[in-house]
Amino acid sequence: MHMSRESTQLSPKVAENPPQPVASGSTARTVVETIPEHFGALPQLRRLEARFSASPKTVVVILPNGQRLHCGNGPIVAEINVRNSRAMWALGSLNEGNIARAYIDGDLDMTGDFLQLLELRSFLSDRHYLSWAWRFLEPILFGQVKTNARAISVHYDLDPEFYLSFLDETRCYTQGIFLSDDEPLHVAIRRKFDYCIETCRLGPGSHILEVGPGWGAFSEYAAKRGIRITAVTNSRRSQEFVSGLGRRLGCEWQVNVDDFLTYKPTERFDAIVLMGIMEHLPQYDPVLRQFLHMLKPGGFVYLDASAARDKYKASSFVYRDIYPGNHSFFVLHDFLRAVSRTSLQLRSIFDDRHSYFLTFKHWARKFESQRKKVVADFGESNYRRFNLYLWGSAQSFLTDRLQCYRVILEHPKR
Repeated sequence: MHMSRESTQLSPKVAENPPQPVASGSTARTVVETIPEHFGALPQLRRLEARFSASPKTVVVILPNGQRLHCGNGPIVAEINVRNSRAMWALGSLNEGNIARAYIDGDLDMTGDFLQLLELRSFLSDRHYLSWAWRFLEPILFGQVKTNARAISVHYDLDPEFYLSFLDETRCYTQGIFLSDDEPLHVAIRRKFDYCIETCRLGPGSHILEVGPGWGAFSEYAAKRGIRITAVTNSRRSQEFVSGLGRRLGCEWQVNVDDFLTYKPTERFDAIVLMGIMEHLPQYDPVLRQFLHMLKPGGFVYLDASAARDKYKASSFVYRDIYPGNHSFFVLHDFLRAVSRTSLQLRSIFDDRHSYFLTFKHWARKFESQRKKVVADFGESNYRRFNLYLWGSAQSFLTDRLQCYRVILEHPKR
């Protein structure tokens, strides 16, 4: 697969392309407090200035009275507008999660190149011991199935129109497979769908289980090629949307509301498809047992997932505001170790990190272009939450904080 130089994806120098608002207009909080005029009275900002002194890029912090503090040594990539004392405290904490929360709540605004701004996360800490510990206490106290349901509802149970405001025409909420950086997203998405169908040897009459069908992107694509679809999801919003889509298309597919770990189908499948779902299934041994129980001999598993090298390592913003609970980015080496203890056979692995960077960049740009409608329909805080998530994910894939893999497994015939 073609992998171009990632450094070419950054925006032109600020002098040639002045920072544009990333989130302007109305905010979740609109009160602007009076703040002392002299920076000498603001030790919080002095701490930020000292921490960023080694940065090759500069962020300008602007107080309500118009005073400006340059943090960093290099070209200006962004501006942070302080609106109140909560923003001052967040910046002074030098903590990524606190600053993210201040942005979501409207205590501060950010303008500029988000990809370059988010590179400065490396100068910040991100320790939140209580919320981190709760990620693992919750499934112990309430069970993994209930934890999964709550986590899915936090991320996926807004109105489908919210997600369609940044997804492309395919409605696919996972990465495409790009052969060049300037390809349209829908071309890359459909290339992945074709890869899945061909590699899993699916055709008219084949029966698949799609785990987490999202907004029906792959189900629709496969059904139009004569493939029978059964789906399982623990998101009622997704179930309602995909069931309605099936009725509109005249497809007799079944969409079950259940957790994959407890789902008990009445027949076996030619393939199981999980696109962007393994992040929500961090206990690999029971997942693999389900694969073996549900697959016909000779059947395949297709999965793709955003990945990390360390299990459960995620920013506090992600586990507090995007994916709560003990969900984890896919850890390839742990998964393969678990596969080695089963009869499943590994058929292929592909690195899709750069493709996921390009996918998230497409989504983030489209989301920004829909800002006014999103804010009007879903509120400023939801816009800011997902704007930070989309750009943060793009930057993480760009800089190898996150990886992405496609994996094919086969249940061999006896």
